[in-house]
Amino acid sequence: MNEKDKYFNKLRKKNLRITEPRKALIEILEDNHLTFKEIQSKLLERGYTNVSTIYNNLDFLLEQKIAVELHINGTKYYDLAIDNPMHNADSHIHIALKDTNQIKEISNNSVFEYIKKLPELENLNVEYIKITIGARTKKV
Repeated sequence: MNEKDKYFNKLRKKNLRITEPRKALIEILEDNHLTFKEIQSKLLERGYTNVSTIYNNLDFLLEQKIAVELHINGTKYYDLAIDNPMHNADSHIHIALKDTNQIKEISNNSVFEYIKKLPELENLNVEYIKITIGARTKKV
């Protein structure tokens, strides 16, 4: 089973429709962090021009926790979440490389466990942790 099939199977298990625009959206988000305008541009190349359809399907994928929304430097980016080895829909770490405009992901459960054990959080049930790190490549 390829990665896209995992997303489609999650929808099928919930008896949710897998429309052509949803398929296209999942395909373009795979292995990408894209802004809405980038998503819109890539979908336009595939013949999807209706902006409200794009918004509605993006909202649908967010509600189903198939995609996540990232806020980095005042810009929203979207990414797929299911079986992503670097994060799930709730807890993840992104590194925004300011000199290259790339977004990288890291996975480190010990960071999440450390944060959950902070005294300030001891009386709380932490539902998710989202961390964004702004960085520049070191000059050698």
